[in-house]
Amino acid sequence: MANNARQVALDVLNDIFGNDAYANIALDRTLRETDLSDLDRNFVTALVYGVVSKERLLEWYLEPFLKKTPKPWAKMLLIMTIYQILFMDKVPTSAAVDEAVKIAKRKDGQQAGNFVNAVLRHFMRSERKNEEPKTWEIKYSMPKLLLDKMVRQFGGKRTGQILESLEKPSKASLRMIDPNVILSGTSASKLSPVGRVAEHGHFSHTPEFMAGKFAIQDETSQLVAPQLELRGSERVLDACAAPGGKTTHIAQYLDTGHVVACDLYDHKLKLIEDNAKRQGVWEKITTVKADATQIAEHFADEADFDRILVDAPCSGIGLIRRKPDIRYRKESSDFLNLQEIQLKILDSASKKLKKNGIMVYSTCTIFDEENFEVVKKFLETHPEFEQVEISHEKEDIITEGCIFITPEMYHTDGFFIAKFRKL
Repeated sequence: MANNARQVALDVLNDIFGNDAYANIALDRTLRETDLSDLDRNFVTALVYGVVSKERLLEWYLEPFLKKTPKPWAKMLLIMTIYQILFMDKVPTSAAVDEAVKIAKRKDGQQAGNFVNAVLRHFMRSERKNEEPKTWEIKYSMPKLLLDKMVRQFGGKRTGQILESLEKPSKASLRMIDPNVILSGTSASKLSPVGRVAEHGHFSHTPEFMAGKFAIQDETSQLVAPQLELRGSERVLDACAAPGGKTTHIAQYLDTGHVVACDLYDHKLKLIEDNAKRQGVWEKITTVKADATQIAEHFADEADFDRILVDAPCSGIGLIRRKPDIRYRKESSDFLNLQEIQLKILDSASKKLKKNGIMVYSTCTIFDEENFEVVKKFLETHPEFEQVEISHEKEDIITEGCIFITPEMYHTDGFFIAKFRKL
């Protein structure tokens, strides 16, 4: 395994774009296999996510300097280097070019090195690097399918604000478990009473994290558990629980109560268990391997639940800032297929809720098909349920009685929360 930072970044990018690997998984796996310093790991992470988020824009910059299509690894090396030149202010251009030439020579000999050198020198001498593309599709590296959906739902002005917001890096967002711990470099969340945020930082390596003093969880996600109106003794079902951020948050509210956390995969159930043990709430949680669309059948012989959370599988479009490769994985059929699954899960889970019980539905997407339309269709087919209007001191995050946050509003994930009561 190469321990040169740029070579490591190139390997990860080739895995993402060549093998359709998920960026976060490919990056984590590769970094575990290297001996890079923390500084180099941060550099690799910034480079990989930067290139993924701007891939179409970088191709647009490169295109005029290619007389023929280079090998995929060489094209990715050029794109990666152009990203460093244009968007990484602390990286000297000469260092970025020299390292690219060295990588090319090691990979495919002197001729490959000469080719990479020539293309990058031509790019540096051209006016192209000072130009800006005229279409949002290229400027923001956003597929037309998603752009069209955004413009239809939000209009041009707000879509532009959302796209511009996604250009800025994510904040670090923490849910404080021990209120007496104050982490330097963090400030109070504007949305969550138990949240703290920082412009950047790797908090998962701190002693406080390992001791379960806080969890890493987006501010928007922290708004879910309070909507269950927990008093402490409830039996709660978390129907789609992994990796367990909301499960453990629910457990924080319980005294004699208990959470049953479901997921379909063993490795995801282990994530919930690991999180719960670290945070000291493991005794309040039971993990169950179950298909969320078959909740009623799975728990057929058990007593009903006082509260149910359906944090449904969704397109994840609200997470693009943190998971930029999501944008390249969507087809138009995905959204309606997901809506069908979301409604199936709500239908099955609703059968296991006690009368007067509360069910909360949440997603990390910003599109109506998976949010407001799901609420409307569920209520139309389940007259035994009513919607409970949610309130929050930030009135701008409330739409039609639901929490609905888009990424530009508070520089968070996009998120949706609706609340139902069984009559």
